[in-house]
Order: sequence, then C-alpha cells, then structure tokens
Amino acid sequence: MLPVFYHHFGCVVPTYEALYIICQLSTKDGVIDMASGNGYWTYMLRRMKLEVTAVDSIASEYRTMWVSDTVKSDGVEYLSKNAGGKGRILLLVYMVTAGTFTKRVIHAYKGDTIVVVGTQNANRYTGFNTCTAEEWFEKEMQGWELRCRILMPSFAGKDEAMLVWNKK
Repeated sequence: MLPVFYHHFGCVVPTYEALYIICQLSTKDGVIDMASGNGYWTYMLRRMKLEVTAVDSIASEYRTMWVSDTVKSDGVEYLSKNAGGKGRILLLVYMVTAGTFTKRVIHAYKGDTIVVVGTQNANRYTGFNTCTAEEWFEKEMQGWELRCRILMPSFAGKDEAMLVWNKK
C-alpha cells in the first residue's frame, strides 16, 4: 500500500500548518517547487492562492500528476534561466540523495528563503546522503540561519519535518 501512497501523494503530505507557514513567508513572486514530483505540494499551495512553479525532470512514469503545467527541466538549468529564483521561496520536498543535484540546486539559488521537507536524521533520505539537511546547512551555508522547524506526518511513521532557512 505504501508505494501507492508515494506515487499518488509523494513522500510526505503537507499539513495546513506547513502550507500556512509557506504562504506567510511568500512574496508576490511565490514559490519554486523544485523536483516537484507529482506536484501535490504545488497543487495544495495553489489552492491557498499562492503563485507556484513546479519544476521536475518528470523521470517517473508511474506518478499521479496533480498539476499539468510542470516545467520539465533540470533544477540548476531552470534557476539559471530564471534569475536564480531571486524573490521566490525555494521548496525542496524529499530531494534526491544520489549525486550532487541537491547541492548544485541550493548553490544556484539566489533568493532568501529555502524550505526543506524530509527526514530529520541521516538515513540517506535527506537530500544529502552523508548527513542531515541541518548539518549540511550549518557546514556549507554560512550566512543562513534555521528560522522554523515543524514536524510533519509520515506514511511510514518516520521523522519528517519542514525546516525553513533564511539568509541572515
């Protein structure tokens, strides 16, 4: 049953609290839902009247797609063609741990707010396969500070959270 939930909703379903926080942080330019998967977070944020661009390579053919206007692109390529996302929130939900994708996207981002949703431990599902997202930010992103952490429900009963970083 778990794979059905993952392909239909993604790895973690947004709570109203999480969506509300993102809405409160957002500017008129909105959010970039990077590696958006099936677009469920985009769909839910749009229902709250937020401007959201879903960006994904659309590699999986098994997903239920919640938004039809997903921009098919590599994340770094999309940011380089769109002012680095300046003025927009960068939303990263369960980022890819293989290779350097997550690191390259974060370093290409030119905005002030990054929202990361995923596990809080170093179980290789954080976007960084050797450490937690929080450890990585502390080491690699000098000048950024953790502003918010809320717990998120999980299909698998893991330890999901939403973490918000802002430039100091």
